[in-house]
Amino acid sequence: MHGMTMALPSGSWTHSFEEDADGIEVYRPTATFAFPPSRKGRKVLEFGAGTGSMEGGEATSTSMAPSPDDRPRAGPVTRLVPLGMGRYAFGDASGAQDVIDIVEATPDVLRLARR
Repeated sequence: MHGMTMALPSGSWTHSFEEDADGIEVYRPTATFAFPPSRKGRKVLEFGAGTGSMEGGEATSTSMAPSPDDRPRAGPVTRLVPLGMGRYAFGDASGAQDVIDIVEATPDVLRLARR
């Protein structure tokens, strides 16, 4: 595919769970994609310069869930640690890790596999 990479994208990406298939999670650009309404809430990933204080190559993950008044509320922020070959680990205070592989990254779509 033209323009495809396994490197971290930049900016804010929101989980488009309606498009998930075969263990692959699909994320779309937060600011430009028209997401359908969802009471389930959506996970948001912020990468590189899109996170403000983060330097290029570093990233965070923030989960967004509906609050009692249905507005999204941010959960805890976790850092992504690069492991190489398009693989990254989410670390938390307890030392637990969730590893993701970037399957596809284009300006319009980000596909991840969790390990």
